[in-house]
Amino acid sequence: MKGLQLNSGRSLSWRTALLQYSSTVLIEQTFRDWKGPEAFKSRIAPITYIGHGTYTTYAITNLTQLYMTEGTHGSVKVAVLLTDGADHPRNPDIFSATADAKHQGIVFFTVGMTRVAEEVANAAKLRLLASVPASRFVFNLQENDVVERILKEMKDLAEEGCPQPPVCNCEKGDKGLPGPAGKKGRPGDDGASGAKGGKGEPGLNGIPGRDGTEVNEFLLEGNL
Repeated sequence: MKGLQLNSGRSLSWRTALLQYSSTVLIEQTFRDWKGPEAFKSRIAPITYIGHGTYTTYAITNLTQLYMTEGTHGSVKVAVLLTDGADHPRNPDIFSATADAKHQGIVFFTVGMTRVAEEVANAAKLRLLASVPASRFVFNLQENDVVERILKEMKDLAEEGCPQPPVCNCEKGDKGLPGPAGKKGRPGDDGASGAKGGKGEPGLNGIPGRDGTEVNEFLLEGNL
């Protein structure tokens, strides 16, 4: 996983958790415990084999819960189930548990651990448990380059989970016709009072008045 590079140029951030199961489930490493590959390897090195029966359904329900409580929103969620496909006869409905996990967005890889996984019934079971298509998500540890092939599929999932923003290569369209005229707007508010104007120029001289004698005669005549 350390060497994975996305074709888009985006950086890849990842964490790994580990569950071991038989009749019980032991969460050997949670996502929150993740401190890098070297710390992970040192943590899982002392793990001992549990033994007893194989109850794969319990492992699937536990990993689903782990993703729901510690997974990052919007991340690509992957489960790699290593099994020979042979469960205990009392193992609960495994396909219902797997369907619920897939509904939560978890992608399932199934990896057969031994030649037992290649038996017809077990091989068919691994194909049903895996995400589709089976040709992409079903493997066996006996196959050549199995790790590299699984990593390639994980890289492709990461690319698919981080799509590039679409690029529009369309040509610019023709200018549309003018729209209809809008309604007449309301009258504007009264403006502020203007400043006082300057003093005007002197006016023209008036017409000379009548002679005083003539006026008196006119008044006398009027009184008569």
